[in-house]
Amino acid sequence: PQTFDPQASFMSSKPAHIRFWNGNKSAPRRRYEADLTQQLLSLIDPNMVLQVDHSDRLTAQAEADIFDEGFDLLVTVAGNPKFDAVQKRIISCPIAFGILGCRIPIYRRDQHARIHATTATPFKAATIALPADWADVPIFQANGYCVATQPSLEACFEQVACGAVDYLCLGANEVQAIFEDFGKPFPELVIATGQVLYYPMPLQFYCHPKALVLQAQLTAALNEHQRAGGLLNLFEQHFGAQLYALDLAKREVHRLRNPFLGDGSSLAEMLSPLLGTAQLKDQNSVPGTK
Repeated sequence: PQTFDPQASFMSSKPAHIRFWNGNKSAPRRRYEADLTQQLLSLIDPNMVLQVDHSDRLTAQAEADIFDEGFDLLVTVAGNPKFDAVQKRIISCPIAFGILGCRIPIYRRDQHARIHATTATPFKAATIALPADWADVPIFQANGYCVATQPSLEACFEQVACGAVDYLCLGANEVQAIFEDFGKPFPELVIATGQVLYYPMPLQFYCHPKALVLQAQLTAALNEHQRAGGLLNLFEQHFGAQLYALDLAKREVHRLRNPFLGDGSSLAEMLSPLLGTAQLKDQNSVPGTK
């Protein structure tokens, strides 16, 4: 099939085929990011054809090589180290209001009191289970957290359920769906109700390095979609019910830094508009008390 030609005009009589890789992420993210991409391409040219590949890549190197497979577009977290050495074109505008950086803890019901016994930095004083290949691992480590890496997300649930590790964290956009998938065998596990760990982890489009025209067109379409309220409407359609149930604005926020976002980046200090600020705690400052 015809793929995106960076030198071709979108006014060509032949519609462009945009190949979008959408693997290695949760089902809620796949659905939202595919729908958003389709909406943006429709704003550019209603005749554009989006081809979505949801298949996972089994290694970090395979993910990094995705443009070598002929894909035009993907979505990933800003500063993702897997793509450090990869030539690409980045659309800087975040697409999901910082929701992925709002990390909701999951722990054993009987561990709540022990985890919160250290009132200044309750989760920093405990041990978190994370899949070894997640970008979150070096983020937590850079903030001084004790991380027990696991071979899979299933293993994280198992280790927390058996008491070998204290808790795990998932993005607010996916925590309930993933908990339903992996938490059913473990009735002793609960989703924390009053806490959220937060670090800026915006989602961005990465384009093929030769896709100069696609980058420009998508940037303009995304900015217009956001200005007109279309981005927020789609976001609320996908995640509104989950966010209402999680009540993020009333949770105590434990703020971490993201070492992959340089000090000069405006994204490094970004606070998700989904959060409240009344109970904002910086876990990299000198510990205090509640």
